[in-house]
Amino acid sequence: MAPAVIDSVRIAAAHEGVAELVVTLRHDNGGVSEIALDQLASSALLEACDASLPEQLAGHSWEKVRDALSVSWNRFNS
Repeated sequence: MAPAVIDSVRIAAAHEGVAELVVTLRHDNGGVSEIALDQLASSALLEACDASLPEQLAGHSWEKVRDALSVSWNRFNS
């Protein structure tokens, strides 16, 4: 089974109008999942994928999304 990949990304308004990325993952069985990333996780994902635009994230592994979420979560553990 192949890992899920980023299918698409859109920008959405979050709490108090702060922008976040909503990433759609496509699984090899055809299923999709949407994950909202806050500003810190979004920046970490763009950097991990060497992307300057959200559109450049398509095709990257879900593992980079997981790692970006960890970056955001770990800011609370400092």
